[in-house]
Amino acid sequence: MAAGKVIGRILSLGYPLPGPQVDNYSFLSAPSFFDYDALVVDPRALSLLIEGVVSGTAEAATFTDLPVRNAEPSAEAAALSDVLLRRRAETARLLANGGEIVCFAHPAARHEGVVGVELLDDYYWLPDDLRNACRPPALLEGGGTRGNVVDYQHPLASFVIGQLANITYRAYFDEDHLSGAHVFARSGGGAAIGVDIGGDGGAVIMLPAMRPAAGEARYAMSDALQAGIRHALGVTAAGRAPRWLASYPLSGLEERASGVESARAALSEAQARMDEAGAALDEVERYQRLLWQEGAVGLNEIVVDALRLIGFDVYAQDANAVELRSGDTAIYVEIEASEHPIDLAPHYRLRQRIEQAIERRGVAPRGLLIVNGCRLLPPSERQHEVSNALRLAAETMRYAITPASMLFAAVAATLAGDAAPAEAYRCRIASEDGLLA
Repeated sequence: MAAGKVIGRILSLGYPLPGPQVDNYSFLSAPSFFDYDALVVDPRALSLLIEGVVSGTAEAATFTDLPVRNAEPSAEAAALSDVLLRRRAETARLLANGGEIVCFAHPAARHEGVVGVELLDDYYWLPDDLRNACRPPALLEGGGTRGNVVDYQHPLASFVIGQLANITYRAYFDEDHLSGAHVFARSGGGAAIGVDIGGDGGAVIMLPAMRPAAGEARYAMSDALQAGIRHALGVTAAGRAPRWLASYPLSGLEERASGVESARAALSEAQARMDEAGAALDEVERYQRLLWQEGAVGLNEIVVDALRLIGFDVYAQDANAVELRSGDTAIYVEIEASEHPIDLAPHYRLRQRIEQAIERRGVAPRGLLIVNGCRLLPPSERQHEVSNALRLAAETMRYAITPASMLFAAVAATLAGDAAPAEAYRCRIASEDGLLA
């Protein structure tokens, strides 16, 4: 994570951390790990949670309120094994994003009886290289209350110093079985109880177990841990600068702030002009889609706008049910585009609409197909935009087929101030049958 950025959120699992930047959940109820910048994990709480769900003495639910059961997954409940194993992938993604994990070291308890998993321990959720550092022979059971910091430059050194009276470590690391790890805190007898283990992208910082703070001390402890995590991530604290900071001016600061405000105002004005120019460009440029696009949004909507532009009264509940009026004549429109010649599909749609209109009104409306066949070729190179079967069907049923390029030509003339081509085009659509040349 790049220096200078502000930390987003910390997810604490089983270790209560008060503070607006921290979300507190259990391993099963938490949102996806990778949506956070850092995790704080108490493996002991995870161990008790797993055993409680397996024995049926603890109730649990996912973030989406789906009950978690030690059984095969179903529509009514999530499987304990599925939720647990999902956390492994989420942890790997968090670390790949440059996230940090702070974990209070406990011996790796092993859990049997999870349906769908033969055996797992309290560090199963870590990637393999990190998980091996948290198992025997690297992590061993031990206990004590004496500790001290040996690397005062470590990001979590200040936190450990402030909590020395609360240390009740339950495990220590055998350095003969650690590779690439950095020890920053030791027990009174010199055992490694604070270890920084590097990983892919991020890292896992193992802290000695501690007694939970009470009362106001909880907030001081949480603030110190959050500060250490921000230090490890290389980010700044969230929140606005305090108001009293204005009482501590620096030479040139006010002038530079004024310059930023002026530049921001100029940028806003330029953005407004750009948006206006972009809208004006799109107002005309969009009609070029008549020559190559397809689909309800890509072509049909532009066809409807183009027909209105050249003088038709257009009625369209949506872009797939278009009706024109030319005097007293109703014209039903179907639109079709393809990279190949257009075949009979739009004919069948048009015929069905006309037959339904006859049943309702007793009068047959006129039909029109607007086609964009061989749409990826220049219009001048499209020798056959429709199949012979579609051309014959139009002549037999007496409706018109017009290439979208003809509509484009009428639009281009109208935009140039020449209304005659559009008027001639409207007359041809209302009176000629078959494929318009």
